[in-house]
Amino acid sequence: MNVAQTAVKSDEYRIEEGKRSLIHDPVEGDNTKITLVRARGSYVWDDKGNRYLDCTSQAWSNNLGANDPRVVEAAIAQLREITHARPNFNTKPLLTLTSKLRDIAPGDLHRIGYALHGSLAVEMAMKLALKNRPGAQNIIVLQDAYHGRSITTMAASWPHPDNPFLPLQPRFTRIPHPDPYRPRLGLDPETDVQLCLSLLEDVIDRGVDGGVAAIMMEPIMGNGGHIVLPVSYLKGVREICDRRGILLIWDEIQSCFGRTGKMFASDFYGIVPDIMTFGKGIGGGFPLAGIFASEKLNKFDSGEDALTFGSFPVAMAAAIATIDAIIEDKLCDKAHDLGIFATGRLKEMAKHRKLIGDVRGPGLFVSIELVKDRETKEPARAAAAEVYRRGVDRGVLFGESRYAGLGNLIKVKPPLDCSVEDMGHALDVLDEVLGSIEADGIA
Repeated sequence: MNVAQTAVKSDEYRIEEGKRSLIHDPVEGDNTKITLVRARGSYVWDDKGNRYLDCTSQAWSNNLGANDPRVVEAAIAQLREITHARPNFNTKPLLTLTSKLRDIAPGDLHRIGYALHGSLAVEMAMKLALKNRPGAQNIIVLQDAYHGRSITTMAASWPHPDNPFLPLQPRFTRIPHPDPYRPRLGLDPETDVQLCLSLLEDVIDRGVDGGVAAIMMEPIMGNGGHIVLPVSYLKGVREICDRRGILLIWDEIQSCFGRTGKMFASDFYGIVPDIMTFGKGIGGGFPLAGIFASEKLNKFDSGEDALTFGSFPVAMAAAIATIDAIIEDKLCDKAHDLGIFATGRLKEMAKHRKLIGDVRGPGLFVSIELVKDRETKEPARAAAAEVYRRGVDRGVLFGESRYAGLGNLIKVKPPLDCSVEDMGHALDVLDEVLGSIEADGIA
């Protein structure tokens, strides 16, 4: 096709051709693969003019709400100055953001590094751990962990079905973890915690060769089932790491910047890891991620960690505005209060919606686990997928846990500045959708 023919293609043709040409295979007839054209606050609009209340915050990234004018103006102002600098150079946004993050960092996590997405931030954390524990060859992760979809981070996450990437993936040691909703062998949850801590020590002693550099975990497990790990377990892992000279990495990419009702889950639990990843909510819709690390750890040497666009000035300017807005608008407090409202409503809903097995927080880290039977707790995966689809039809975007139809969680995680009225509407729609699914006998 020549240049003249290319130029006359209509916008509609371009859109359809683009859909056919994407490398990621869409699900045939999937009504949820909508084309977004506009976003403001808690809402997004598609190319047909439909408006949706976004209870996914676009993968939990719009903590501040979509297209906040303060973030947009900060990004535009930076665009007029400098849009790109290679990592050999500093920029004012880089140094200003680093200083602000140091101010709000938990404990002594005053060393800060950057990447453009969470998977590379996790890889940065692992590299720093291995550098600081020479000779230790293993990183331990939890069985239902989720740390990203790069070759390395997929290997550190719960098993991908029919994984075609195994030949190139590193091997991680996965350990069992407590699940307060499903404690093992009918144990009470605290006994299950102690069992899992004992198993962790056993794995460190007898389950690996070459020593353990780090234990990496999400304090609240996101895509692996929104499992809220008990504080006694988190403190127990911290104690084991301290006693054995192992570094503790917390992956806070989903829980950071106000989502739990505190700036970080580390603040919520009162536990400080040695390395902590961040991402998603920091950028106000712009791509940015990175790590906090203890001042006790050695820095990277030249060439060990350098990304061409890792210090993207526009995203960093947006992040500065985002952090300022989260603090000025008291969004951590708002997330705490709105989360109490939401989980309270969901617990009331559970009294008449038999599909709801469990309601979870904290803050706006809100979800429900759907089950076929409350006694057996068998996951209701088909019902969860149907909630998602029917929610779209009613103008509300609910989140799911896991992909490929493997999850049975529904997430209600709008931006932190979502109004009580909008949250109430989302929960009304959820109630209606669950009622229609139960009436249809879907589980």
